[in-house]
Amino acid sequence: MRTLTILLVVLATVSARKWMNGRPQGGLVNAAFHLDSRAEELFPDQILTNFSQKFDHFDPLDTRRWDQRMYYNPKWANRDLASDQDIIFLMIGGEGREPAKWSGDDNVMIMQYAKMFGAAVYDLEHRFFGDSRPINDMKTSSLRLLTTEQALADLAYFITVMNQEKGYKNPKWITFGGSYPGALSAMFRSKYPELTVGAVASSAPINLALDFYQYATVVEYVLSQTKIENENNVGCDELVRQSFDRMQQLSLTKEGRKTLNDKLRLDPPFDDKTTKADINNLFANLYDAHQGMIQYTYDGSSEKTKTYATAAQVCRIYNQDKDSLDNVWDHLVWYNEYWNGVNITTFANSYDAMIKDISETDYDKLGDGGNEARGWMWLCCNEMGWLQTTDTDTIFGSTLPMNYFYDMCNDMFDGEAMTTAIARDNNRAAEKYYGGINDFDATNLCLPNGKFDPWSSLGYYKEDKTKNIVPVVIEGAAHCSDMYPPYGNEPPGLQAAREQIQAFLDGLICK
Repeated sequence: MRTLTILLVVLATVSARKWMNGRPQGGLVNAAFHLDSRAEELFPDQILTNFSQKFDHFDPLDTRRWDQRMYYNPKWANRDLASDQDIIFLMIGGEGREPAKWSGDDNVMIMQYAKMFGAAVYDLEHRFFGDSRPINDMKTSSLRLLTTEQALADLAYFITVMNQEKGYKNPKWITFGGSYPGALSAMFRSKYPELTVGAVASSAPINLALDFYQYATVVEYVLSQTKIENENNVGCDELVRQSFDRMQQLSLTKEGRKTLNDKLRLDPPFDDKTTKADINNLFANLYDAHQGMIQYTYDGSSEKTKTYATAAQVCRIYNQDKDSLDNVWDHLVWYNEYWNGVNITTFANSYDAMIKDISETDYDKLGDGGNEARGWMWLCCNEMGWLQTTDTDTIFGSTLPMNYFYDMCNDMFDGEAMTTAIARDNNRAAEKYYGGINDFDATNLCLPNGKFDPWSSLGYYKEDKTKNIVPVVIEGAAHCSDMYPPYGNEPPGLQAAREQIQAFLDGLICK
């Protein structure tokens, strides 16, 4: 195989929907609400520098280089503690600018494990994101270099060079990653097993499903498990279902669309020129708001996800004694205020504007938000899939079909360069190359997943003691919850999960 929303971005950058296909602006583990005010400030002992990376690992005649952003922190490196071994943890950067915290903040779990085992910590930013730009544009022709194969080869070359430069003798490298980088961590263990002794792959979607309808199923499950009381004894999941059923029916008629305009303050409003894409885009935006509140519920990454942007809050809002569409609007207001930090008076809903923004190819005009959204959608459309439809019987109805995403991919990436056939064929090739759920093959791999995480439905759960494959299922936990420090009243399964991960690392390092 070789292969966004309401906030206006100032100056010349484009505006991008804050949530794009299951990914918040900033990244799946690096969204703004995950970071404190010192997101870009270095921690003590931490070094930020550049690594001279190969331009194209699969073209031996191409000798070009580019600067890949990297962090290094030797604070806890201790050969005495590590039985005279070089223990190195490598955090894998994902689809956004890589922050300092994963290799600097002593509270996050990778740094706590580094302290326990005497490990140095590296963190390598992903090509095409942040300041790590192999080429200074995001044209479709340039994005041929944005593939998982290139990203894994970046990691392999980086480890090889660090071993030489640092003089590591029989080093024990262990990769870490969460969400998409979690998948990379597992895939790297599968494709380059000689370079590491093991990997932790948190919330890793090993199943490269093109149609990721399972996401909606887990959201429904989480809401069904969130108990509320009302006079009619109607569950939270059923309240959401009733609202989406009503909105879908209203979207079918001119008068109904006028009601949606008024109740949801749509901007631009539906009119005689409204297309099917515009209607699908509304439901994508509505779905986004539920994804954002559920995917990170109770993950412990910030006060917001502990208290405000939670499943319980979704259910409290839907349980108000109001017209169901007024509750939908209140949910949108709450979500944007506490999750996005934006006070909305209208609900942005232009498919054409979204496509125009993400179709921009100039880094400076895109800005971080647009750059990340375009790069993420390229990875999904061109290779990984994970397109989050509602093509199954859930509370969200048939509001977000697969054709919406096929059209979006086509419209974002130059039409002929990203047809439906290309998206399907490339996804099948990726699934075959990495093995998917049925044929994935690796050793020494720990795979934590929270049961409240929609991405967990694409996880890998085949325990294999001979190969040391250790799935860890965490009751009540959300996306990448195991990567964050403990907190009061956290989901009860988290502490046991951390202990399992620690025991897994102990087995790799101390044997």
